[in-house]
Amino acid sequence: MKKLDYFIKKDPRIKKVYDYAKEKYDKPNLVQHNWAHILRDLYRALVIAEGESGVNYNILIPAVILHDIGVTEGKYSDHIEKGSRIVKRDLPKLGYCKEEIERIAKAVLLHKGKEKIDFLEAQILFDADRLEKSGIAGVSASYRAQLELGKTLLEWAFPRKYKNEDFYTKKAKEISGEGFYEMDKHFEEVKESLKKRKDWIVTEKDLWE
Repeated sequence: MKKLDYFIKKDPRIKKVYDYAKEKYDKPNLVQHNWAHILRDLYRALVIAEGESGVNYNILIPAVILHDIGVTEGKYSDHIEKGSRIVKRDLPKLGYCKEEIERIAKAVLLHKGKEKIDFLEAQILFDADRLEKSGIAGVSASYRAQLELGKTLLEWAFPRKYKNEDFYTKKAKEISGEGFYEMDKHFEEVKESLKKRKDWIVTEKDLWE
């Protein structure tokens, strides 16, 4: 896997995006959608991209770095649309042209996979981000997201039913392996345990008449 230095030598704007985004992600001090999450997704994206041909890294890298930037200026519930607006607002200041910005903003809009993704860089971003939800390590990310979003354990402990077929790239399927099965199995066990242990899901209503 080529490291960031390699790509920054070819396009110094990437370093500007990296520094800009790191500062923005660090300010809210979020539990899950933070700079560490971005670094994990960026690493995954570069590993996946190595096995693909025709990747435009000048689009891919900024898109991965900025895909959750919307959380730095608002609620997670609207972070996709807000993130796309931030990209369009701030990337001109970092030297990106209109066509590049439109491509990066579109990748940000598509990264949750609510519609079919029709270009490679956005597909790689989707796969890299979906891998955050695969395997037992992905369970820890889910619990961090639960804390960040203020969800209860009962709301969060349900199988996700993701499938390896949802990935666009062969490399992402290979990395995930049995990860989604492992994650679903864990949440099934947690859900069954909660049914037997009222004390874990108690609310004020259970303590007052």
